[in-house]
Amino acid sequence: MPQGTRAGEKFRMSRFSAALPPGAAGNWCRVTVRMERAGGWWAKIEATDDVRGQVVREAFLGPARTRAGAAERSILVHLPQASGRLSLCVFSEGPAAPGLAVRVLARRRVALALLRQGWRRLPKALRGDRHGLVGRMRAILGLAPARGGEAPPYGVWIDLFDRWGEAECAALAEAGADAGAIEVAVVDCATRPALEASLRSVPAQCRVRVISVAADWASLSGEWILVLAAGEVLASHAVACFALAARCMPGARGISADVDHLGASGGRTLPHFRPPPDPWLLAGDFLASGAWLFHRLAHERVWDCLPADADQARLALARAGPAETLQRLPLILAHVPEKPPRALPRAAPAPDFRGDAPLVSMIIPSACRSPHVLRCLRRLLDNTTYPHFEILLAVSSVNPADRRQARILRAVRTLPGVRLIDCAMPVFNFAAVNNAASVSAAGELLLLLNDDVVPLAPDWLARMVAYVCGQNGVNADIVGARLLYGNGMVQHGGVIMGLANLCEHAFRLADRADHGPQGLALLDRQVSAVTAACMMMRRRLFESLGGMDEEYAIALNDVDICLRAGQAGARVVMAAGVELYHYESVSLGRHYQGTRAHLEAIEVRRLKNRWAAAIAADPFYHPCASLELGREFQPGFPPRQTPLSWIRQETLAPH
Repeated sequence: MPQGTRAGEKFRMSRFSAALPPGAAGNWCRVTVRMERAGGWWAKIEATDDVRGQVVREAFLGPARTRAGAAERSILVHLPQASGRLSLCVFSEGPAAPGLAVRVLARRRVALALLRQGWRRLPKALRGDRHGLVGRMRAILGLAPARGGEAPPYGVWIDLFDRWGEAECAALAEAGADAGAIEVAVVDCATRPALEASLRSVPAQCRVRVISVAADWASLSGEWILVLAAGEVLASHAVACFALAARCMPGARGISADVDHLGASGGRTLPHFRPPPDPWLLAGDFLASGAWLFHRLAHERVWDCLPADADQARLALARAGPAETLQRLPLILAHVPEKPPRALPRAAPAPDFRGDAPLVSMIIPSACRSPHVLRCLRRLLDNTTYPHFEILLAVSSVNPADRRQARILRAVRTLPGVRLIDCAMPVFNFAAVNNAASVSAAGELLLLLNDDVVPLAPDWLARMVAYVCGQNGVNADIVGARLLYGNGMVQHGGVIMGLANLCEHAFRLADRADHGPQGLALLDRQVSAVTAACMMMRRRLFESLGGMDEEYAIALNDVDICLRAGQAGARVVMAAGVELYHYESVSLGRHYQGTRAHLEAIEVRRLKNRWAAAIAADPFYHPCASLELGREFQPGFPPRQTPLSWIRQETLAPH
């Protein structure tokens, strides 16, 4: 039965729920949705794990196919063992009356279906180092059905979720948004039609100044100045939203908003759901386009030096003050002309640390039962040019009766610069091993590193140290690296809270050269968390946080410590230019399997209880962007925020 419907001018979003047939939970199933109607429609399923208390499978169904006069969409999906019902969301022109069928498949049919859907990506899995090959193949094939799903086009998203009707306009008026308090500066460096398009989009009650030469900036007199480039068009409600944001963000001295693009036919396309402004994103031109609102008096010294170029002027104003005074208005308020793809900023040369190089203590927890540990240590020693580091190989428990471990430890003792620490723990606990080893560390900087991680370039460690020591102009408190599978596909590009309905690595299984939406896959940026497979921080920060929480014995301990650091005001940065291979789980095995399987639900529930707000609303991710794996920074169907919920300042609820 339908649970609720949201209607746009043309499209509708309808929710349905159905009980699973016997035997479906815990198995791979073919889910098929059938619609006896013409016109465009799309469907998405959500499967809930009742034990974990969260949606754990969320994916769009595949392309529509016509059968017996009706359209069908289907997906191959593994349903959680503890799930009892399946939710269905349909986006359609007009009312929806879908037929839902769930069919349990035999293992052989599942294997054949997965191979059929994922075979095009298998050659990429087979390339590169053989270590981790099985895990790569499993990940590629397992995600293939979801990645083959078909989401509605952006026009449907606009119709359903970016509508500004009577309710939204009335709420803006009730909130007291005064558009007349803002002066608009339109920088004229384009054609006359482009300038006129921008001027037409400015509300009549606003003062407008056209900036043709640099001296024109001096004519501005408003308290708040909205900077727009000729050719950029404001949404009808944009100035009122900026006015409300200026009032609701008392410490802000610069406010940016999201943009989309105007296609050749005049239609809207390519939305940019931007992260909040941070020093790393401002280092390039990522945030240069679109409407920015600036407090004139706070930037009084800067106005006289601005060029008659909107992009450069906006960046100069944004960089002029502390990053903490910059805020994000998470609404699409400007439509900008399409431009050629933006060139990514070149990575700065690695600093040449010599006598001033702080000591880095690499802490590598390990069971020391896989030969891969030796390979990792040798690559670290041979492929690291940073001059001042030590390696602490923290063994959970040294067992003289374990011949395999004893053989590896004999070889380890011959390696220069490697210290062996026996933590004497009867059961492996990743957090406890890191905490125990940190007590023996001599370095000012700690680098938590997995025993299945190896660097690509010799300057990797120098680059990480540069972030923490402020060599790039601003200090980062915790730095994570971009990690790649052995075939060059992305394994870690920062952690997004709420992704996959808990937290997940961004851009997983993307090609190494893939820029990602808006180029974000290759840009340094502030994030909520990074993986402890390669995580650097100052020792005093680690100690002030009490180290890792040992209640997270296997996983999520890295997410927890990053969130605690962020809560204390620390900056966590994803350094996209620092790359290492991560042969994930080669030594220890998959996170939750065997004797560790029972820990998953416990640790997940603990993270959800402690960090519910961060999971519901990652401050460095966009509330309108998707939380489905593989669709990071793309439109969410539905988004967690609407124009009306933003105006009313409603708190985002967990998914």
